[in-house]
Amino acid sequence: MNSGQPAIPVQTDEQPFPKALHLRLTEVSVNCTGCGLCVRQCGFLQKHGTPQQLARNYLLQQGSNCTDPFACHLCGLCTALCPHQVDPAGLFLALRRAEFRQGRAEHPEYKGLRRYERLGTSQRFSWHALPQDCETIFFPGCSLAGSRPETTWKTFAHLRQTIPTIGIVLDCCTKPSHDLGDEDYFSAMFGELKTYLLHQGINQVLVACPSCERVFSTYAPELTTRMVYELLNELPLPAAPSITGTVDIHDPCVARFNRSSQSAVRALLGKKGLQLSEPAQSGKTTLCCGAGGAVSYRYPERSAAWQDKHCQQLQTGHLVSYCASCTQVFAARTRSSHVLDLLFEPELTSAGKAAVAKGPLTYWNRLRLKARIRKNVAAAVTRERTFSGRPQDASRPRRSKAMPLLVLRQLTFIAGWTPLPLLYRKLKALRNQPV
Repeated sequence: MNSGQPAIPVQTDEQPFPKALHLRLTEVSVNCTGCGLCVRQCGFLQKHGTPQQLARNYLLQQGSNCTDPFACHLCGLCTALCPHQVDPAGLFLALRRAEFRQGRAEHPEYKGLRRYERLGTSQRFSWHALPQDCETIFFPGCSLAGSRPETTWKTFAHLRQTIPTIGIVLDCCTKPSHDLGDEDYFSAMFGELKTYLLHQGINQVLVACPSCERVFSTYAPELTTRMVYELLNELPLPAAPSITGTVDIHDPCVARFNRSSQSAVRALLGKKGLQLSEPAQSGKTTLCCGAGGAVSYRYPERSAAWQDKHCQQLQTGHLVSYCASCTQVFAARTRSSHVLDLLFEPELTSAGKAAVAKGPLTYWNRLRLKARIRKNVAAAVTRERTFSGRPQDASRPRRSKAMPLLVLRQLTFIAGWTPLPLLYRKLKALRNQPV
């Protein structure tokens, strides 16, 4: 411990945080030297102090009147930069969990995000299709399936040429609840999903979303988890024209330590004929797009600051990433594409005409994709998820009757010329498609 610093309090039963959190706080308090490497790169730390100062203040004040951990993006840049292997990002997640346990984390700004997550795991939107002898599944995640349903389908079809028994699972990994600190709900929901997959004999998960990859690799070590780009790089490219040009590559912050995925994406883009422009900070030191940790819901100005900082490093005017959420965030500031857009629709994507959905239409797309899979994938085992993760609802899972009307109203608002009864008939037809 540095001389002149206040002593670290000893854990007592009266302290308002559990022993595990006390150990994390103590670790950061002792091992962080306050060198400032992370502070120089992070607006959150620039405003609130070094990780050491934050940890000691929390200990000394017993958690009262301390810095809001929900203002941290959990992007992990501080952890990546630390020369002493301190993990401040892990501490801030632990602080969020403590806030949640004490009933101080159910902020109204997160209601939309929590609703989005619940829909992803609901009976209406989920679909597990496992063919006979299936051992590998494709898990596209929520954002890719909603924004790019056709690309999602093409990716799955391409994988089936090499793995005929591959299955596909439309579901949510519940990382929003994980990052918001709702540890019990996340453990219940992801634990049920993991247990089901293991029970069905699944041993490998191919994910398209870096956030899903982080969740599966961290909390499902029994399964082999790979980013789908690693396998795609080992296979022949999809039958699509090559293109030329230079693009800026963006590594999602959640994949900053995933060297194999970073290399695979770069190799795939090179095989398509593209030159890559590397931002000053990429790979391990990549910058957050601003959406990390759901900070934008409560502190939008801080998310905008990350976007400004990242966009200042771009050179080509065309950003390419392998996170559907990142590409959506950057689309408001620059031209952005997903690597799968360039693999399966290179000409349309290079011309800026790739079909990418936004807002409420992503819900409709997910329902359409589910119907397409039900119709075209001969599965030996199928299921719609009914597990709620809430003890009071576990014994009586049911399909929401309000959700179809909500979706229809949103779609009618977007396309006012489409009659509501027609949209209802289309939704009902999709729901009743035979497997």
